[in-house]
Amino acid sequence: MSEPSLFRHYLILQDAEGSNVELVRSAEQVAVLAFDNECLEFVHCHVLLEPPANRVAFEEACRTLQQHGHPLLAPLVDFGEDDGNPFYITGNVDGETLRGYLQRQSELPLWLAAMLATRALDAAIALSERGDYLYDQPLDSFRLVQVSTNALQVQVADYRVVEKAARSKTKTLKANFERQAKFLRTFLHEQGGGGGPTLPDTPLAVVDFTEILGSTLSTGGPGLTTAMKELRNALQKMVPDHLAGEIPTAQKPRALVAPLLASYQEVARGVVNLVRIQSQRLDMANPYAMRGTMTRTGRSVSVEQVPPNRLCGKRVAEIHKQVQKLAKKRDYNALVPVPLLHAAESLTCMAEELVEGVPLSDILRERSALEIAEVYLVLAGLDAALAQLDRAALETGKLRLEDIFLLTGFGRDDPRSNRLLGTKLNEWPSFTVMLRAHPTLASMSGRGINPSAVLPRLKAVKGTPWHGGWLAAVGRFLVGLDSAPAEASRDRESVIRLFDDEIAKARDGAPATRSDLLGRFARVIQHYDLVAPSPITTTPAAEPRIKPSQLIHKDKPPPPMPADAVAKPAPSAPPNLPPSLPDLPIGAGTLIPAASEADSGESIGFAELLFQSPAEADIARRGGHWGQGASNDFASGQVGNWGLEEDPSPWWLKAAVFIGGSMVIGAILAHQSGHAVWQKAADPAPPAVISGKP
Repeated sequence: MSEPSLFRHYLILQDAEGSNVELVRSAEQVAVLAFDNECLEFVHCHVLLEPPANRVAFEEACRTLQQHGHPLLAPLVDFGEDDGNPFYITGNVDGETLRGYLQRQSELPLWLAAMLATRALDAAIALSERGDYLYDQPLDSFRLVQVSTNALQVQVADYRVVEKAARSKTKTLKANFERQAKFLRTFLHEQGGGGGPTLPDTPLAVVDFTEILGSTLSTGGPGLTTAMKELRNALQKMVPDHLAGEIPTAQKPRALVAPLLASYQEVARGVVNLVRIQSQRLDMANPYAMRGTMTRTGRSVSVEQVPPNRLCGKRVAEIHKQVQKLAKKRDYNALVPVPLLHAAESLTCMAEELVEGVPLSDILRERSALEIAEVYLVLAGLDAALAQLDRAALETGKLRLEDIFLLTGFGRDDPRSNRLLGTKLNEWPSFTVMLRAHPTLASMSGRGINPSAVLPRLKAVKGTPWHGGWLAAVGRFLVGLDSAPAEASRDRESVIRLFDDEIAKARDGAPATRSDLLGRFARVIQHYDLVAPSPITTTPAAEPRIKPSQLIHKDKPPPPMPADAVAKPAPSAPPNLPPSLPDLPIGAGTLIPAASEADSGESIGFAELLFQSPAEADIARRGGHWGQGASNDFASGQVGNWGLEEDPSPWWLKAAVFIGGSMVIGAILAHQSGHAVWQKAADPAPPAVISGKP
């Protein structure tokens, strides 16, 4: 078998027979599957067969798509020219084309057809908002991926970056799109019998549906995003809110990279003496892994294969070895350990410890968006975990929201973990941020939510790619990626502008540091008095309520907490803002000095205000120094145990204990040195003098 060819730092993938894995071969281009040795992910390498007529327009289109990404669009990571042939590199979309999927089906349930149309419109809208880059046959450039047991997602895998000489003008006519949209709505409604608002499980002929859907998508364009959103909203109402069961096996989309890998049976046989596979029930967030238990230690692990050298080279296995060594050190407890890396014959398998935590993606999927105070909690804990990742010096390609875990102390299958998904983070007892720093097949194949999708290629800043721009991208997802400042409240509008400003700096190649972003974020929160967390109430009737005035004025301290309240957040008063500041929204680059800054020259962060005890809050307001509060737990990635209760012991008891303890310690030291009173013998009596003559 011939060695895989290398184009720059892209390794062209080969199948088992040694042939290049081709994805597209047409009169315009040839696209092959490759592996990016820098970002450690699979990509599509598109090579144009003819030079573009307008090279400036080609480069401008590639640059626009590279700078303005979206999760539903395959990232355009690179472009250029090699030996006179222009090329561009896009990220991998791990699914089959929408046309290929529909051709495999003869019938589809009506609700599934409406879901496909809705997801395809979402992808078309995201692309149209960036320009006219949609192919005339979008069903060939859209790929279908299953993201959960009963949900699908459509992503754009290829773009039209070369302008045609004679382009049809009917694409941009609003009347054509409205006509096709009406056909699609009427077709689905009639097939459902014109009944209720949601479509039933009645089978639908796929041939007619494919033709109408393709015509509707092809007539969309940049100037029709409003009409496309109206059609998407109308079709969304036809899909049931809660789907019972799973998508049937025959109607599940196929993964793109799966045929190049070993089967589940081969992976199970490769670790048969080391890991006992518990179940082959797959998690669609990571469909290439299986759960198991290590036979020697009993640890729950997730097992998957390491791709062979013909697919990804040797770097992936080397990173797994580094993570395996780091697991033996206590300084890297915020990184998911890899306890097993086993090579058997031609198959190498990896087992990572199963994290009993809540992935950040699950929280976002459950709640769509988080509140501003919750976003700061996540980013502050994430910053501490990233500090360990920086010290580890791992060549991590990317971090998805699925790779960020919030550990709560509850098991993954514990019902309490499910209840926490719908609870505000500042009402959780505590949580610790943990990162999966090593590459997995799900990450390398492009599955999951990658915050870097809204950024250009990651570039190291002072030795780390996890700069303030990347942290702002995570925050932008948490506050709602589609949220616009005009639709948000004043505090959310200010935070969104802050994140957008940092993302723009990262796109220009000058991102800020993480500490700078968190400092500006804290000032915005101080301005809107968002530092008081909502207390966790075990008995709502007996829980004392805290009024806003008690949080603002320091002469009205909050009421004492009940003695049985364990791990409840202790609300603290924020620093008063200067009265001269106008009550206006803060711009992305505005810095609002707090009163403590004007007095002492020190900036009090939001996390410190949230986690310190009331006594420390009073010291901070007066310009004093910080004590050893629970906020110091951020150094180890710990977010929780909010506030320390004051010791209620009387002073005389403390004094008695101190004096008694000092006497005991002094007696022990005197005894060891031999100068104790009880160790000194009594002086012998002088000899008696006998008088008389001899």
